[in-house]
Amino acid sequence: MVDKKKSRWITPKRLAVFLTIIYIISLIPLLWIGHYNYPSADDYSNGSNCRQTFVETKSVFMVIGTAVKKAVGEWHTWRGCFTSSFLSSIMPNVFGEGLYQYTTWVVLTLFSLSCLYLLNNIFVKVFHSDKWRSLCVTMIMLFASVHCMVGRVEILYWYSGAINYLFTYAMSLFFFGLLISCCFSKGKKHVFELVMASFLGFSIGGGNQVTILNVAIILFLVIAVISYSKMWKKNWSLMIPIGLFYIGFILNVMAPGNRVRADGASGMNPIKAVFVSFYYCLEYVIGEWTTWPIIIMVILMIPLFWGMVSKTKFEFPCPLIVVILGYCIVSAMITPPLFAVGNFEAGRLQAMVYLMYLLVMTLCVGYITGWVRRKVDIAGEWREKEERNFSMNETLCILCCLLLFAFGAVITIIPDPHYFTFSSAMTDLADGSAKAYGDAMKERIVLYHSGEKDIVVEPLPVQPALLYFSDIKEDPEDWENRGLCRFYGIDSVRVERK
Repeated sequence: MVDKKKSRWITPKRLAVFLTIIYIISLIPLLWIGHYNYPSADDYSNGSNCRQTFVETKSVFMVIGTAVKKAVGEWHTWRGCFTSSFLSSIMPNVFGEGLYQYTTWVVLTLFSLSCLYLLNNIFVKVFHSDKWRSLCVTMIMLFASVHCMVGRVEILYWYSGAINYLFTYAMSLFFFGLLISCCFSKGKKHVFELVMASFLGFSIGGGNQVTILNVAIILFLVIAVISYSKMWKKNWSLMIPIGLFYIGFILNVMAPGNRVRADGASGMNPIKAVFVSFYYCLEYVIGEWTTWPIIIMVILMIPLFWGMVSKTKFEFPCPLIVVILGYCIVSAMITPPLFAVGNFEAGRLQAMVYLMYLLVMTLCVGYITGWVRRKVDIAGEWREKEERNFSMNETLCILCCLLLFAFGAVITIIPDPHYFTFSSAMTDLADGSAKAYGDAMKERIVLYHSGEKDIVVEPLPVQPALLYFSDIKEDPEDWENRGLCRFYGIDSVRVERK
């Protein structure tokens, strides 16, 4: 059993520092393996115009201008998500192949910071919770989000997927966090946050339609809550960033290019897509994504939330309605791909829904815990408590969860080394597959810069689990081959198998 001395030693601050260190250390192999990461598939097609502009002019401003032209052109002829078109055109390797490895650094950093910023604003600013307990909850959610992630290749290491989905998702979390902070800030800080939120709002409105539909629904709920509580006089300025988001949203969904692209797709009708998305949410969330690490994560959060709600005066009404709303929000992210292409198979799409599922579940666990505590504690008595440290029972629960997770991780990684993202990266690094893949791609790039116009390359010797997404084909007229040719200014390229 845990005695009182150990209970006092394991404080929220020490636990938060410990979990933060564990999370940062767990990211090292993910960033390390990024050194062997190279472009593939749409990367070459999306970045070819900017690449040629940079080769000819060596001007960053000219590259930005080319990206803007490409975004406008695609808005008319291919897709409405103008922000995604712009960002996917300015690939890191437009300016040099060695920069592509920083794709993972950028998206992981922004995703982690956006979660920290949003949850801190929700837990600390809105509910007046202890900042160390809030940090503990955030680190637990981040660890599960990154290391139990589905579609990790497409959303962490493939630039076109990472910038179009995870980057936009992180920006939406910053956007929500800024809206919350605007409600509490004054003076110059309020103006600055309002300007940043306005810029992000319009930019996010031009992002991928999986994210923007979700943001549109949540903002509609925010408007309804503020209107019902008659808080517009105090928070009228929020309508500026919210309005700019909806302007970007309308420009996105009404783009002529969407109709052009839809002509070649076989999507579901809108009503069917909505109902099927509810089914898929249950199928994936309960059937595939609620694994033993996620269950342990939920149990570990409960004692943390139990102390976090001790100082708030919020009543946590109607928890069932909150859970249903959360389920609808997660399901809504599945609707756009069903409507557009009739399926939900792409790893990057599943990764986006998975991340939102974990965020919504974290908030729902906190909400339900607050509701239960309201029912258990004597009315009014617990509001005055300031629970700085864990109780013996909370300490015991936390220690058991941490030890159980460590034990489960060991016995899982032994038969399945690619189960977690960090273990998959360590496996690819340890067996040499990451290096072999990187060396092979580097040799190809030497050929692309050789001055020859018709290039023949050997097949890749390995396909690392975290790095490989797609490759050029034996047919020189394949779309991936043609995209690579445009990127490097060569006539043809093909794979020749021996």
